[in-house]
Amino acid sequence: MEAELTTDAAADVLKRHHAAGDTVYRVARMDAAAADTTTGRNVRTSHARVARSLDVSVDTVRRARRVLRDLGFSIEVVRGRYMTAQEREAATRAHGSKQRRFASTRCLTIPARCRAMHPYPCGVKKDPQNPSRRVPSTRWRTAGTSKNQPKNTPLTRQTPPLGVQKIAARLAQRMPWLDRGRSGHLMGLSRGLVVCGVTEEWTTQDLMNAIEADHQGLGLLTLPPDSQRNPHALLLHQIKRAITGKEPPARARAAAVESRRAARAAELAQRAADAKTKTSMPAWFRTELAKARETAATGN
Repeated sequence: MEAELTTDAAADVLKRHHAAGDTVYRVARMDAAAADTTTGRNVRTSHARVARSLDVSVDTVRRARRVLRDLGFSIEVVRGRYMTAQEREAATRAHGSKQRRFASTRCLTIPARCRAMHPYPCGVKKDPQNPSRRVPSTRWRTAGTSKNQPKNTPLTRQTPPLGVQKIAARLAQRMPWLDRGRSGHLMGLSRGLVVCGVTEEWTTQDLMNAIEADHQGLGLLTLPPDSQRNPHALLLHQIKRAITGKEPPARARAAAVESRRAARAAELAQRAADAKTKTSMPAWFRTELAKARETAATGN
């Protein structure tokens, strides 16, 4: 979406509503964080709440949401309204604050022109027998198994190799948003990496480079981490797609080092062979050479 705001069509919409592209993008990220992960629906945050979070005015948020509406990224399904006296009393009893209005309800959408660049253009489908607002479990998605399998299916929980655990720790260190307060998240991330095909031959930078190359090759946009309810599963999905069928770059680097080492050894061997066949300088030549050098030094 950030790239979409730089197009000529978006520039006309921004000019018409007197809005800035970076502000519209920040408002869109706030709406994405408040929406259902599976459907993008039920965005009920008010203009005032978003304005306080972003430290901007209410009119700025209102103009930004109009831009999102005109560009096809948001649809208002229920118009906000003032509450009745009974509704205000119920709200006060429920959360103790004085509320006078209901915020509008919006749904986030993906325009047809952007669906080819989105990793999940149709959203994450839910199991009709087990509706939930959460993204399916990481183990099911990374293993490529069906979401319709029963939850009590036994899963193998082997301890990942130490090298893979170190990779998971470095990923969490570079991307703190992977830690969403869940206990044992590093072990779960390590198991997910093993399922994706990551071995101890990979490095953290190798994985990041593979994801970046995969996104550029497919023309995908990089999603902001705080726009996802389950960034842990999204990262594993991206890693699996990026490294499937590819060898770890460490093997190519080791082969290059071995090639340079062999070339250096061959060069040293050739020098040693040349030194053995080289004839020594005659004594009379060394004497004449010394005299010539002495004469040159005295003349200078």
